[in-house]
Amino acid sequence: MGEPALKYTQDEVLKSLEELPTLPTVVYELTRIINDPMSSTNEVEEVMQNDISLTTRVLKLANSAYYAIPGGVSSLSRAIAYIGFDTVNQLVLSASIIDALELKSPTEFDINSFWKHGIGVGIASETIAKEISHPSPPDLFTAGLVHDMGKVALCVFDPNSTSEISKFANANNMSFFEAEKSFELPKHTEIGQALAERWQLPLHMNASIRWHHQKNPTLRSNLSSEYNQNVDIVFLANLIAHALKYGNSGHNKVDGAPTELMGRLGLNGKEDFVKLAKKIKAALEQADEFITTLLGAR
Repeated sequence: MGEPALKYTQDEVLKSLEELPTLPTVVYELTRIINDPMSSTNEVEEVMQNDISLTTRVLKLANSAYYAIPGGVSSLSRAIAYIGFDTVNQLVLSASIIDALELKSPTEFDINSFWKHGIGVGIASETIAKEISHPSPPDLFTAGLVHDMGKVALCVFDPNSTSEISKFANANNMSFFEAEKSFELPKHTEIGQALAERWQLPLHMNASIRWHHQKNPTLRSNLSSEYNQNVDIVFLANLIAHALKYGNSGHNKVDGAPTELMGRLGLNGKEDFVKLAKKIKAALEQADEFITTLLGAR
């Protein structure tokens, strides 16, 4: 299959990102409060009161089968008591990013299937993080969720190009990223990183967005060991979500897990991989209501 004629520059795409909405003020206020060790649950509730619809969504997420809170929760304070400050913060950030990247007109690119994949990678990342005793698994959920957001930003700029890249990738058993390279087009990883910088997203998320296709840590622009581990987790989670065919991010190619990367995460051999994949599959099976709520009315 020949390559379709696609041509756009990174500057053109980045200029289009200026038209995207910024994230709600509540996101930045909440991040500031949660990063302050002296903050209280009351302060979080006061900030969240400024966005009732977002608060309602967070409570629905907390009450989903994914968290399985006994008896459920009816207030933010109880939700925080069960799932923690960090998780509430990541849910607010995740919902806000999904809303900000809403497509305004119909497109061949299946945005719901795309976000299902993203949420699947988020859940897989959080599961892996727990498995290896990462200090903050909720951070990995959001990093996994947004790893491919550059594809949506590209779709906002040019829906036709996104669909054509996807079709070419599937026809040639390539990943979306490999198809972009084949066309010598700007990569969705670079577009996503630029948007992450515009939205002032945390640096660990920026790193995972930019480098989740690079398995060699020495080629990741001198990331710290902490950020390299985060990228490794999202890299592996993405592979597993593709292997489980959970949602679709624009291609159907399935790759095996690199042995070196598995080793860096303390996972060894096929047995560890299968065990991990089963845990992730079980977590995903509990997530239907969670995903519907996080996506909202789309």
